[in-house]
Amino acid sequence: MSELTKNNLLFGILFTSFTTPFIFFMMGLPMILQMKGFDPSLIGFFQLIAIPTVLKFLFSTPIDKITFTKNHYKKWIYFTAIIYIILLISISFLSLEENPTLIFIAILITALISTFIDIPLNALAIKVFHKNQRISAGSFKISSFFLAGLLGGGVFLLIYNHLGWNFTFLIMALLILCSLIALNFIEESNEKIEEVKVSFKTIFSFFKQKDIGIWTFILMFYFAFISAVWVFMKPYLISKGINPDDVAIYVGIYGSIVGFIGGIATSIIAKKFTRKSLLISFMGFNILSVFILVIAEQINTSFNYYFITITFTALAIAFSSAIIFSMIMDYSRNNSRAIDYSVQASLFAFTRIISAVIAGLFVSKLGYSSMFIFEIIGMIFVIFIIYKFFENNRAC
Repeated sequence: MSELTKNNLLFGILFTSFTTPFIFFMMGLPMILQMKGFDPSLIGFFQLIAIPTVLKFLFSTPIDKITFTKNHYKKWIYFTAIIYIILLISISFLSLEENPTLIFIAILITALISTFIDIPLNALAIKVFHKNQRISAGSFKISSFFLAGLLGGGVFLLIYNHLGWNFTFLIMALLILCSLIALNFIEESNEKIEEVKVSFKTIFSFFKQKDIGIWTFILMFYFAFISAVWVFMKPYLISKGINPDDVAIYVGIYGSIVGFIGGIATSIIAKKFTRKSLLISFMGFNILSVFILVIAEQINTSFNYYFITITFTALAIAFSSAIIFSMIMDYSRNNSRAIDYSVQASLFAFTRIISAVIAGLFVSKLGYSSMFIFEIIGMIFVIFIIYKFFENNRAC
C-alpha cells in the first residue's frame, strides 16, 4: 500500500467518525423527535445546534496560541476527541422525553466540539499531504462525509430503533475512541505552518470584491430552501405512517448513496456549462423535486411514490451543494483562502439553520403543504434574481 493511500484511509476513518454524530444530530434527531410526538417547531428549533458552524472561522485562535513542540495538531485532536467522547457518553444517560431543553444544551456543546475538532484535523491534513496529493485527499474527504451521512443519517437510526437512546450514543462514542487508533499511524512533522491571523479587517475586505453582493445573496439563499425540505424529509415520512426502519434505510442510507452519485454526476455535467446555466438548471431541478412533494400531499400515494421524492430531493441536495461549494473556491482569494472560505461557509450555514427553523414553524402552524409551497416560492425568487443580476458566465 502506498503512503498516499494509507494516509487517505487513516484520515478517512477520522473524518467519518468525527462527523457521524453531527450528522445524526442534524438528520437523525428530527426523525426521533417526530416519532416521540414533539411539535414540528421544536424539530426546526433543534437545527440551531449547528450554530457553532457559523462561528467556525473564529475557532483557530486557541490552536494558534497554545502550541506543542511535537505533534501539535495530533495532540489537539486527541484532547478534543476525549472531550467529545465524554459528552456523547453523558448524553446517553439523559432523557429526551423528560428534559428536551437539557438535551438541546448538551447536544449544542457537543456540536461545538465536533466543529472545533475539524480545525486541527484539517490543519494536520495540510501538513501531511503534499500539494500534488491534495486532490486525492479531497476526494477521500468528500467520500468520508457521505459515509458519515450513511452512518449518522441511516445506520445509527436503525440502532436507535432497535437498541434505544443509551446504546446509540455509547456506540458513537466507541466509534470515535476506536478511530483514534488511526491517529497513531499518521506522522506529523514538527514544521510550523504560518497561518493568516483572523482579523475583522481581513474578514470585511472579503466583501469588497467585485460583484460580491450578488454572490453573497446566492451563497446565503440558493441552498437554504432545498436544505429545509431535506431536514424535514424523515419527519414527513414518519408522519405518513411509514415504518421508521424504512425511513432510516431509504432516506439515510439510500439517500446518501444517491447524493454520492449526484456529486460525481455534477463534476461531469459542470464541464460543459457555465456557472449561471448550472445555477438556473439546478434550481429548476430543486423546484421540481419539491413540487413532487406538493403533489404527494394532494393525492393518495404509495411508498413507491415517496421513494421517487427521496431520489429527486437527494439529487437536488447533491447538485446544489456541489455547485455552491465549487463557487466558494472561486471567491476565495489566493492570499486569504482559509479565512475567505470560512466566512462563506459561515454565511452558508447561518441561512441553512434559519431556513430549517422557519420551516418548522410553517409545519407546526400550517402543515407540510404550506411549508413546501413556501420553499418553492423562495426558490422561484432566487432563480429570478440569478437570471436578472448574475453575470458570471465562465465555464466550470
